[in-house]
Amino acid sequence: MFKTLTINNFRGIRFAQINQLQRVNLFFGKNNCGKSTVLEALFLITGQSNPLLPLSVNSMRNHTRYTEQDLKTEFYQLNPDNHIKITLSGDETRELEISFFVSHANTVNLRKIDAGSSDSQIKSYGLKLDFSEGNPAERFSSELIIKKGDSGNGKTSIDKRYTERIRSLYLPANYYNPTTPSQLANIIVNKQENEILEPLREIDPNIRDIQLVGSDVLVDIGAKQRLPFNMMGDGLRKLLTIIVSIHQCKDGVLLIDEIDNGFHFSAMKVLWKAILKAAVENNVQLFISTHNIDSIKGLASILSDSNYQRYQKEVAAFKLLRKNDGEVIALKYDYPSFIYSVNQQQEMR
Repeated sequence: MFKTLTINNFRGIRFAQINQLQRVNLFFGKNNCGKSTVLEALFLITGQSNPLLPLSVNSMRNHTRYTEQDLKTEFYQLNPDNHIKITLSGDETRELEISFFVSHANTVNLRKIDAGSSDSQIKSYGLKLDFSEGNPAERFSSELIIKKGDSGNGKTSIDKRYTERIRSLYLPANYYNPTTPSQLANIIVNKQENEILEPLREIDPNIRDIQLVGSDVLVDIGAKQRLPFNMMGDGLRKLLTIIVSIHQCKDGVLLIDEIDNGFHFSAMKVLWKAILKAAVENNVQLFISTHNIDSIKGLASILSDSNYQRYQKEVAAFKLLRKNDGEVIALKYDYPSFIYSVNQQQEMR
């Protein structure tokens, strides 16, 4: 597992260091304290060879423009001189540096010279990713290249010497995993569907079974026919997505932004029980953000349950505080301090 995350010059974070990470890591704090940015930094470094990931995290924020100025939003204070550096250490150490570049082609199209401009060269711009895994002296690099004036298209250059070994998945705030049917098929083949049905039934006791017919997920709730699972409530659909995603990321990393979105407060205990059990059984390290006190209270309640006390050392909670100079401080709560703060109704958001 990873134990320490360090972020330099990524989005609104000038510097952040988060220590003593555990299997399940919960980030909370006020709006704009950096919770989503921390998850996005983790996503970048767990897929560090892919130069399209910076665009992916933009698109998850519904930002789908790729001009020079848009790419500069990745950097602290929109200044590409502030190179991004992300380090993740633990069982292995990873280092990722991201820089912005502008280049000129060696050839020009003489038929398209702008007579009113002194600059007739073809410009390209993009992002360069320099990274390492294990041995910091062995460096790899990948690039995203976009021709100026044609930001709707681009090309990538990916270092073929490097093979990514970590399976990582990011679930944004309004998530529904489109790969759920294919991953659910693997769970059913391996006779693990009870791991899904048990928490689903805690929310809706009418659920009898869940089946995959072609690419359709169907659920039996006692009616004459099985219903498409998409017809069920938002909370049930998201619960299914989270559990299936944990299985999908076996021996890897799962990132979940605003986990409480779509869940009634009464379902939070069910959700946390399912997450803790699935994370340990599938050896998945989770990084989760929340803005809801009910989510925090739900986790505290489950960890206090005698049936789930064995998970207490698997969980760490971090309150993120942003300073005026762009530094984000992570205050760590281990189990005793976490429970004390919740019970004393101290400010946890």
